[in-house]
Amino acid sequence: MNHPRFLDNPAQKQNTQQQNFSPTFLHQMINGISDPIFVKDRQHRWVLLNDTYCHFVGHSREELIGKSDYDFFPQAEADVFRQQDELVFTTNITNENQDLFTDAQGITHLISTKKSCFEDETGNKFLVGSIRDIILQNEAAKVLGVTGTLRDRQQASDLHRTNAVLQAQQEASIDGILIIDENRRVASFNQKFSKLWQIPAALLQTGDDRQLLGWVLDQLLNPDEFLAKVEYLYQHPEESSRDEIFLKSGKIFDRYSAPVRKQQGACDQILPLGEYYGRIWYFRDITEYKQAEAELRASQQRLALLIEQTPLAIIEWNSNFEIQTWNRAAERIFGYTTEEMLGKHFDIVIPENVKKQVNEILTALLTQRGGSFSVNENVTKDGRTMVCEWYNNALVAPDGQVVGVASMVLDITERKRAEEEQQKFVALIENSSDFIGIASMEGQILYVNPAGLKMVGLSSLEAAKTKSLVDCYSPETFAEFQQQITPLIFQHGFWQGEFRYRHFQTGIEFPTDCNLFLVKHPETGEPFCRVAVIRDITERKQAKEALLKSEAQLRQQAEELKVALRELQHTQTQLIQSEKMSSLGQLVAGVAHEINNPVNFIYGNLSPAKEYTQDLLSLLQLYQSHYPLPVPEIEDFAELIELDFLKSDLPQIINSMNIGADRIREIVLSLRTFSRLDEAEMKAVDIHEGIDSTLMILQSRLKTNDQRPTIEIIKEYGKLPQVQCYAGQLNQVFMNILTNAIDALEERVGSGDEGDKRTRRIAMSNSQCPISTIRICTQLQEPNQVTIRIIDSGLGIPEDVKKQLFDPFFTTKPIGKGTGMGLAISYQIITEKHGGSLECISQPGQGAEFLIKIPMIQNQ
Repeated sequence: MNHPRFLDNPAQKQNTQQQNFSPTFLHQMINGISDPIFVKDRQHRWVLLNDTYCHFVGHSREELIGKSDYDFFPQAEADVFRQQDELVFTTNITNENQDLFTDAQGITHLISTKKSCFEDETGNKFLVGSIRDIILQNEAAKVLGVTGTLRDRQQASDLHRTNAVLQAQQEASIDGILIIDENRRVASFNQKFSKLWQIPAALLQTGDDRQLLGWVLDQLLNPDEFLAKVEYLYQHPEESSRDEIFLKSGKIFDRYSAPVRKQQGACDQILPLGEYYGRIWYFRDITEYKQAEAELRASQQRLALLIEQTPLAIIEWNSNFEIQTWNRAAERIFGYTTEEMLGKHFDIVIPENVKKQVNEILTALLTQRGGSFSVNENVTKDGRTMVCEWYNNALVAPDGQVVGVASMVLDITERKRAEEEQQKFVALIENSSDFIGIASMEGQILYVNPAGLKMVGLSSLEAAKTKSLVDCYSPETFAEFQQQITPLIFQHGFWQGEFRYRHFQTGIEFPTDCNLFLVKHPETGEPFCRVAVIRDITERKQAKEALLKSEAQLRQQAEELKVALRELQHTQTQLIQSEKMSSLGQLVAGVAHEINNPVNFIYGNLSPAKEYTQDLLSLLQLYQSHYPLPVPEIEDFAELIELDFLKSDLPQIINSMNIGADRIREIVLSLRTFSRLDEAEMKAVDIHEGIDSTLMILQSRLKTNDQRPTIEIIKEYGKLPQVQCYAGQLNQVFMNILTNAIDALEERVGSGDEGDKRTRRIAMSNSQCPISTIRICTQLQEPNQVTIRIIDSGLGIPEDVKKQLFDPFFTTKPIGKGTGMGLAISYQIITEKHGGSLECISQPGQGAEFLIKIPMIQNQ
């Protein structure tokens, strides 16, 4: 059957100005054409034929309709026809060619074809072709045979007629034709042949095939291959050949060669080789065809690459919705490989909740034949749900039947999420209480959120779009903005700080906290708009000013409290010191008094006791001289009391008692000197006596113990006159500083671990322990200034501790060992009571030095 779409055009039925031809009329019309006429669809199948074409190919219309060239013609000829047809379909350019064609009886024809492409109202393409038979192969053989036997026949008129027809057909051909007889002489050629090869007329007139061959070989890229093929064909006259040859000029010729032999009968049986008349050669310039073919092939390759490399999933379904095409993007998006999906039903990627919607879309595609667009959920191989855009188009065959569906799929899951995030961001901007605005790089306002409109006194976004940045400031403020802030924004991309903006209704400027920045293009990096995030800080500024004022008042009150606390601490220190010194002085004075009385009694009786003892010993000596032989009772008693030892030891006992009494008197004197209860007022005293009395009291701490060796006291006393001072208080200063020096030396010795302690005891026994020293230096530095330096060899004092050394209640000693008042009281005694200075000079690891400076004579 002929194709109904071609015979009955619906578009023509709707046009009342055009004739409505019936299929019968169309058949009659094309059957009235003497040339073979055929029509092919896009699949290269015949859909319409006239009777002449059916007779020409030797098959009925019923046999041909719906079939292709490959069903009836040799493979080589069918390939040529398909290539030419595809070129017409692709380029829409009318094509004219001369080809060889073998009919059903095996007869080879030289035909001229003309093929054009047209498209119906639904977009279906068809190829319309016409054929004209130029020359039959057996006619060419007949001409050669006639030429060979012309000398023996007298049919001049038939020969001329045949030659004329042959010559006309040759000249009408678009191919270059060359006929060589069995002697390899040029029997015939057309002008197209000489033009293709640019052969001089003189060379053609020689009729020498070998000279022509030499001319041709000079133009070829592969002359040896060409010559070998020619020689092979001449040596095998029964064979035909078709190939392509390449010229140095870049042209490509299609070459076809067939033997010319005598044929007879309807079956055209070939007679023995003795009836061979030569060979016919066809040359056609197919350069443009090859270029078009290459372009078509490249286009097809690009299309294939596009399908494979496009980020869109390309999916083709047949009418049963079984997958036929599945590109790489589809593999990436859905997770299934091509092998897994080909032949599978589409619903493998459709979740249950949207299958009904998808079925409706596909049903509409099959019935309405239009394209569709949808957004729906899909499921991947690993069970992940995603959102995809589907662009679907029905695939309609030339006969109007829908054969499948082509779909392009884009995964928009991330875009959907981005859109949701963008919606949240937009909602955040719209509902923000801050001013958020966008302006072009030229300063034209593009957007302001509702809070921003209210902040600057604008009624609507449309009103804001009529403004520019210069309108947001007073002239002076805008000049400041341009000079100071704009350069920083363009240099760093942003600026943060406080600035002033103008209220559009009141014209009053108000302070704001600004974040200004540029938005840059992600690819070029060039800024394309400005963004401002602004907060009105009027209330905050007012609150800050009130807070600053309040803080200033609080600072003043705190300073007053600090002064009062310091005075209170000083008063407390003075009270503690006075009470302590008073109690200590009373205690020391009482102890000294109570000790002094019995010591005086003992000391006063020691001299008489010594004399009496000496007298008794002298008397005993006289008795022993005059009565050397005492009675036994006296002799036994003398032996019992060890009379000889008693006589020698008793004087020594009396001397020891005398020395002890002297020592007690010295201690009592030191206690009285230290307390100075009788010197509460400022009096001139010997500083050295106060230092020595303090050392006497601390004598027990200076001696060797199991933790350290004896502390060596180095006295470097200068010649000092008597100094006006509060002797008792000054002695307490010496006591505090010397006590701290002894503690520092013990700390240095006791700073090691248990192993160090054992080593230290061994070293002490071997006299190898580091020597602990306290050096006391006095000097009259100026006419009216005395310096006392007390230097220890301890661990030294860190800088951070040294800064707080004279603060009340500051101590580095363990709880229960120090009150933190000793040095604070000492500092107060020296600076306030004596108008001097107390300074600590120390570095870690190098000991500490306390430098006391007091006037020798106090100002009244």
